[in-house]
Amino acid sequence: MRKLIDCLVKGLCLVLLASAVSFAFAANNSAAVDRLERYFSAVERLAGDFEQITLDEQGVVVERASGAFAVARPQRFNWHYQRPWEQWIVSDGEQLWVHDVDLDQVVVRPLDDALGVGAAQLLSGNLAQLQRDFTIEMGSQDTVLLRPTDPAWSFQTITVHFDGNVPDQLRIEDGMGQQIQVNLDNLQRNPTLDPARFEFEPPVGVDVIRGS
Repeated sequence: MRKLIDCLVKGLCLVLLASAVSFAFAANNSAAVDRLERYFSAVERLAGDFEQITLDEQGVVVERASGAFAVARPQRFNWHYQRPWEQWIVSDGEQLWVHDVDLDQVVVRPLDDALGVGAAQLLSGNLAQLQRDFTIEMGSQDTVLLRPTDPAWSFQTITVHFDGNVPDQLRIEDGMGQQIQVNLDNLQRNPTLDPARFEFEPPVGVDVIRGS
């Protein structure tokens, strides 16, 4: 009888422990969603400068790029790489244009066909879309972790760091140790943005490749 009681007590403890872990995870997840919701509720448009740092699996910087950006929901963005090469990534919410200036080449495709998510798509998206495509949980202080539910995506984790209600850094990890870190600076919340900034007309003479 004593052994039976011991087993029941241990079993009850395991159930309580599992319930506590589940509750803690749910609370953690709720806090992360609340953090994202505050951003999406307060910020419809965002503009500023960015620095993109690519690190290899040893943490060595292999590439630095920088430029300026503007985003406006839903899914409109203008991401202009200025150094060390020039490239424009522009979306009007339906079409995505990528203009490699040095190559005299523009690739255009439907935005929905662009697999995965980058800083531009994340900042200009919406909470419902993130909840559909990611598991969301709190990381360390002032960070939210996003993990894609689709294994076909080429990365495993996005870590979003917040300064108040606005993201100021995104770290994208591919699961093999490589990382892209995007630092956002000189941020303007809800600035007036010309709608033409989210339209793109290929320059005369460039090769236009239409993807699908």
